[in-house]
Amino acid sequence: MTERQRRLLYLLVDTYIQTQTPVPSSTLAEQLSLSPATVRYELIELEQAGFIAKPHTSAGRIPTRQGFRHYALSKLPPSPFPQATLDRLAQALEGAGARREGLLVQVASRLSGYPAVLRLKPQRAPKVLQVHLSQLSPRQPSAGSGPERVLAVAVLEGGRVREVRLELSFTPSEALLAEAERRLHGPLELPVSPQKAEGSPKDTLAMRELLEVIRRAFSQGSLEEYREGVGLLLSEPEAQNPVFLRQAIAKFETSNDETLTPPGGVNLRVGDEGLSLVQAGVAMGDHAGELSLLGPIRMRYAQALSVAYGLGQVYMGK
Repeated sequence: MTERQRRLLYLLVDTYIQTQTPVPSSTLAEQLSLSPATVRYELIELEQAGFIAKPHTSAGRIPTRQGFRHYALSKLPPSPFPQATLDRLAQALEGAGARREGLLVQVASRLSGYPAVLRLKPQRAPKVLQVHLSQLSPRQPSAGSGPERVLAVAVLEGGRVREVRLELSFTPSEALLAEAERRLHGPLELPVSPQKAEGSPKDTLAMRELLEVIRRAFSQGSLEEYREGVGLLLSEPEAQNPVFLRQAIAKFETSNDETLTPPGGVNLRVGDEGLSLVQAGVAMGDHAGELSLLGPIRMRYAQALSVAYGLGQVYMGK
């Protein structure tokens, strides 16, 4: 690709991101001070190379997935935040304490304009210091035989908290929950082993069920996920397509403990099912993972990369 072709491609992608309409050659010629004939010739070359396409005979051109990827990669490395902004963000995250991960995805979503997901996975099994159990919405007499729900909150070493919702076939008493909490007083390894959570022969069936449900719940891995901003998808013109919206929400909500980005690095996944991900690798203590921003393939890549990378650096204390 020649330098002139590169300038044409990047301008075409920039314009399409802003307008979501095919870009006419006359617009490119005017903005780059090139003759219309020269621009038409170069666009034919870019089209034959697979970077752009012409959806209709009389219309302008649009970027292909290959063209979007070439454009997105040109935005690396990300532009850094101003130091004053970094300092304010660092102060806010530090003041959030145990809520810093939730605040991180909130800020990432607001600054980028895209849904944000943070996934963290421990590099070793964390220890449970204690487990708090509380009943959720006690069953009403007229509610039938649906499951009872109990909230289990595990306090992990390092001050982290993990919540799971349990479903029981009976209504647990306060005394039963208190006894289970006593037995699960740590430190215990996650996932909770059967030896630590199993009942004794003298236990009631209720206690045995409760301990077994807790063991299974905390044996499903210790991936931590924080999400924010799924409603921002509705502001994208692509959301008028129900297929796009369904795929985007599914990707946003699906749990995935496979992280591809090393701490401090960035990753681009462009155009998978019409969606793109901008990801920054992060690490905190013995946890590592990714901060991801999700958007349409027509994504504002420069802005998203700056937000993901900058917040990832702040989160890691860089």
